[in-house]
Formats: sequence, structure tokens, C-alpha cells
Amino acid sequence: MTKKALKKQLKKQLKKSAKQAAKNKKAIKLLKKQLSAFEAKSMSYMKQLFMTNADYPQDNFSAIAYVDASYSDNERFGSIGIVLLTSNEVIQYSEIPENLEDCALTSTNHELLAAAKAIEMAKERHVRNLIIKHDNNSIGDLAKRNAVTKTDTEEWYKQFVYKHRESMSITFKKVKGHSKEYFNELADRLAYKALKAERVKRANTPLFFSLGDKFQEALAKVKICG
Repeated sequence: MTKKALKKQLKKQLKKSAKQAAKNKKAIKLLKKQLSAFEAKSMSYMKQLFMTNADYPQDNFSAIAYVDASYSDNERFGSIGIVLLTSNEVIQYSEIPENLEDCALTSTNHELLAAAKAIEMAKERHVRNLIIKHDNNSIGDLAKRNAVTKTDTEEWYKQFVYKHRESMSITFKKVKGHSKEYFNELADRLAYKALKAERVKRANTPLFFSLGDKFQEALAKVKICG
């Protein structure tokens, strides 16, 4: 290769490298812009969730619990969903309450169980001031000392709240269901997902067994609701 040809090739490679560098620079600039926009959007989102929420806990002894439940009348089981906010964490919780008496299997009772579980979770974290946000009137109404209860579960819930109020301030705040309040919607989704998962689990569980002793054992556990 002649000196002239080599020089031409080097110029070509240099031009190609410069072009690629410009592309890289442009890509980096775009990436930084996108990242900056993402961070700004994230901060705006966080500010909307927390900073503008006067109820958001500001100290290590306060918490807010969003509670909800899902229930299937046909299948006779339900689920609970809880989002517990403390000053430094967001806890998401859901479960299918088990070992309930037959007459305790109602939608309202599962709402009460969700609130009771939230109180237990707050107690485990040494919370002194708890706000429970709910979209079912019974949760707040049955927590009043003069509340008139109609079932054993309602009376149990009333006494449960009263007992825990000896060591914790518990405030109930009603929120409108499906009003796009983020954590309320999240609690609802947690409960629904748990219900859906349990439905699939039960559908895939074989139910073929002798109606001998097992039937008698099951019958003995049924509580007659008067």
C-alpha cells in the first residue's frame, strides 16, 4: 500500500470513528435526558403519594393501614388485603383466613378480620398511633365502645379493638371505594389476587374421598347459627 493510499484509508477510518463518536454522544445525551425525565416523573409520583398526604406517618411510632377484603358467596371463602405504611417501609400483605366457623363466612366479617390483622401488624412494629383507612362502614362503626353487635364475630372485633386501644391510639377513616386512592386500590388488588389464587388452588385439588369418617368429622365442625 502506498503512502497516499494509507493516508486516505486512515482519513476514512478517522471520519468513521468521528461519526460513531457523534452517534454515541447523541445516544448518551438522549439517555441522560430520558433518565432525568424518569427521575423527575418518579419524584412527582412519590410526592403525590407521600409528601402531599397529610396522613403519611412522620415518625417511627406512627403508621397507616389500608385494609380491604374480597369474598365469594358461591364458594364460601374470602381473602384480606392490607397495605401498612410506616415512616420507612411499605408492607403489602394478603391471606385467606382459615378455620372460620360457618356463620363467620361473610364479606363483612372478612373486612373486620383485615382491620384486626392490620392492628396486629402495627403492634408487632411497636406502633403507638395507627390510622386505619377502609371503605366498609362496619370497620369503623363496630369499633366504637357503644356499638351494638349482632354476631359473635362483631363482638369479638369490638373487644379486640378496645383491648388494643389500651396501648395504641387507633383512628378509623372512611375512604370511598374505587376512588383511585392508590394504597386503597392496592389493598383491594392484594385481596382479589389472593382470592383468585385460592380459587385456582381449590379447583386443582382432588375432592374424591369416602363419605365415612371424613364426612362425620366435617359435620362435627359445622356451627349452627341461630
